Amino acid sequence: MSVIPWLVAGAGATLAALAAVADGALLAEAAPSALTPERGAAIVTAPPVPRAVPARERSHRALAFARVLGHLIAGSALALALGLEGRATPQAVFLLVVAGLLTVALAESIALAVGDALGDEAAQRLRWFVRSSERILAPAVRLGEVLDASVEDVVSGGDSTSERREEAAAQFREVITSEADVSHDERDLLLGIFDFGETTAEEVMVPRVDIIGIERDTPWSEVIDRVRSAQHSRVPVFEGTIDEIVGVLYAKDLLHPVLADEEPSDGWQSLMRAPSFIPSAKRIADLLREFRATGRHIAIVADEYGGTAGLVTIEDVLEELVGEIRDEYDDEERFVESEDDVRFWVSGRTNLDDLSERLGHDFRREDVTTVGGLIFELVGRVPRAGESLSVGPFRVVVERVVRRKIERVFLERVIPLREDDD
Repeated sequence: MSVIPWLVAGAGATLAALAAVADGALLAEAAPSALTPERGAAIVTAPPVPRAVPARERSHRALAFARVLGHLIAGSALALALGLEGRATPQAVFLLVVAGLLTVALAESIALAVGDALGDEAAQRLRWFVRSSERILAPAVRLGEVLDASVEDVVSGGDSTSERREEAAAQFREVITSEADVSHDERDLLLGIFDFGETTAEEVMVPRVDIIGIERDTPWSEVIDRVRSAQHSRVPVFEGTIDEIVGVLYAKDLLHPVLADEEPSDGWQSLMRAPSFIPSAKRIADLLREFRATGRHIAIVADEYGGTAGLVTIEDVLEELVGEIRDEYDDEERFVESEDDVRFWVSGRTNLDDLSERLGHDFRREDVTTVGGLIFELVGRVPRAGESLSVGPFRVVVERVVRRKIERVFLERVIPLREDDD
């Protein structure tokens, strides 16, 4: 009897066992801890960071194909070793079944348990095997991904994954916030948390036209008056135009020179701090982490041309979570005032999402975020005070325009809400 079939069977079983150990190790990979060690605690070496989900999925697919291939090789070789290529006897079939079960037990159950127990150590030692499997079995892995996507599209009726995910997230938010013991304030906080991760700096920033800044050549006496009238703890400093912001002046840095009643010897410009610039598409969740890491509480939002689009403070970010934060210096202007739920007075800076939720009508438009922007888009020019137009069930009147800025708008509901409307 030739030993070659037995050697081939052993090689197939070994291949399946290695794939199972590697797969179990990948499944056991631990995510890195999000906690920072306390002061005085021992510093330990962090475990390797797991790869992204798509990369891990490809590795699992490749290892699954490798295990199947190993079992097929082992089974075929065992059949040759037992002489089943000709006439199969009951004894030979019984031996083949027993041998197959032992092979599967060793190469699957026990090997997976070993990989799970060894975890990161096995994952590091078998990384070469995982990469080799991914390269060699790449066509099979790709074919499996295509077939999975096709079956998923057929079963789901063609809906995209992102749309289904968004629908599931919306249903989850609705269930959580509709609980009987959730108050109105708690509901707003929960909704703020759900939306926090996708909100960008552009959506919460103070727009360019509302930035209060100081020109770099401003005399010392005027700087003090400017900071006092601005009533902000941090004021941008620009050179020439607001598009050229060169620093940020902190009101607390002026305390000592003001008490001493003398200008700093190197000029007040020496008190400026370096500005931080961010893109308008930066997520505020990432910005909040950046604020915590750097200790800064203000960032300048740059537009695509390198100019200034606005600025964001840590207060603007936190207000997305907890709602409007007011102090003794804040303007008491209300963004939406109503009378009998029929007539509304709205600030031009009101966000269209907030207005849509408050009035029960979808005012949102692509590339427009505020009421003022909506009026500009509908009219097609700078409107005059007193101009009116219709938007859905509302008559809209532009009440106040300062230069090219729409500051206040009046809306009157001309089509009443139905009883079944929210």
